[in-house]
Amino acid sequence: MLRTAFDGSRRRRIYLFRHGDVSYVDDQGVRVADSTIVPLTQWGREQATQTGKALANIPFDRAVVSSFPRSVETAALILQGRDIDIEQNPAFVEFQGDSAARTTLTLEELAYSFQHAAVPGARYVGGDSFEEVNARVVTALELLLAEDHWDTLALVAHGGINRLIVGWAFGTGLATVPMIDQNTCCFNVIDVDTHPETGAVVRKLVRSLNTAIYDIPKEGNHLLSLEQIAMRMKKAIPA
Repeated sequence: MLRTAFDGSRRRRIYLFRHGDVSYVDDQGVRVADSTIVPLTQWGREQATQTGKALANIPFDRAVVSSFPRSVETAALILQGRDIDIEQNPAFVEFQGDSAARTTLTLEELAYSFQHAAVPGARYVGGDSFEEVNARVVTALELLLAEDHWDTLALVAHGGINRLIVGWAFGTGLATVPMIDQNTCCFNVIDVDTHPETGAVVRKLVRSLNTAIYDIPKEGNHLLSLEQIAMRMKKAIPA
């Protein structure tokens, strides 16, 4: 679907999704050893299915996901019934903390682990550098924009990665990472205008932010998404 801005720029649209609900604790209330391989919960699958039905008329002509199973599964459910390939791109995988640091991490530190993202040299739970991950994600996104054979992209990633992409769209970088929340299976709508001849980015427009089909007014989401994870882990700890 070709879109043209008032000034003649080519306008393309990105639907930026966070994966559906997952659980980082097992049935015994123990934190999972490898958070990169957790699947969606039943609720996460229902979220993705609801979202796919609500966006059934959106003319997606490209789909890119992080290579983690939860992103792949979310994309498959949202795009179910469409004739579209799902491309896995590891550049969009979530921040990874240091394994040793995770063993001493308090639940409060987990709940606010993006709070100091803009501090020079800051790392996520002693692991990935915020600056380095931001550079990796922005580079991958700009490479997608350099490919001109798509108009409406479904990009399924993670809460932290989405914060970076929204920061890129706002032009604020890491400064706004602590101020952006991403509920499970939410989507953001970002339009990107490019020059019709050179392909250079002319402007970026955030049209929708953190929209969750299952709870549009956020009545059921008073906690931040990371606070919800920390709360779930707290409840799982034996009294």
